[in-house]
Amino acid sequence: MKKILFPILVLLVCLTASALYLQNKQQHFSIKAQNIVSDYLEGDIIFQSSQSNQCKAVKLATHSEYSHVGMITFVDKKPYVLEAVEPVRLTDLETWKAHGTGGHYTVMRLKNRSTEILDTEIPAAQALGKKMLGTHYDLYFNWSDEQLYCSELVWKIYQRGYNVELCSLKKMKEFDLTSPEVKAIMKQRYGNKPPLEEDVVAPSDLSHSALLYEVEKK
Repeated sequence: MKKILFPILVLLVCLTASALYLQNKQQHFSIKAQNIVSDYLEGDIIFQSSQSNQCKAVKLATHSEYSHVGMITFVDKKPYVLEAVEPVRLTDLETWKAHGTGGHYTVMRLKNRSTEILDTEIPAAQALGKKMLGTHYDLYFNWSDEQLYCSELVWKIYQRGYNVELCSLKKMKEFDLTSPEVKAIMKQRYGNKPPLEEDVVAPSDLSHSALLYEVEKK
């Protein structure tokens, strides 16, 4: 009888150990997945690049790898990217990442976020972003609220929602407008009268901000 019970006992011990191992492993991956999401914070700024003609022109004019930028925001604890495309919209974070060339992206954050972004300011900044939803994309890079382009949206939310100016504005003439690709875009949109004195902010200007540091790059 003992000879029969001993193998059964060993089998039960092994099965119990296996079940506990699998349970702990599942909990580990669940916690790890939660940490990946929680690594991002409200207001984090995310950059990427793509291969459209405009994006190529932006990279040439700014001498930067980035041609698009958005801001991470949370809706019901789920991360989205608020971005100025046509029109301004919320895009699921993982979907947004996949839109970039090769799936590459960079996330940046305020160096002094804990003091620069107060908990009481976040709802107001989110409300400002919500108000911008549906706004048409600004192909002409005008500094107005009637239409918005990507880096303009992020800059204005930080300036108006958090009272933080991420960088100084530039004049359009300060960018490199000499390449054939840039000249073609300028000619198509402005004819012979480009607004060279227009205030502009590019994704590269935000990425070079002394107020930000890199959180993640892929």
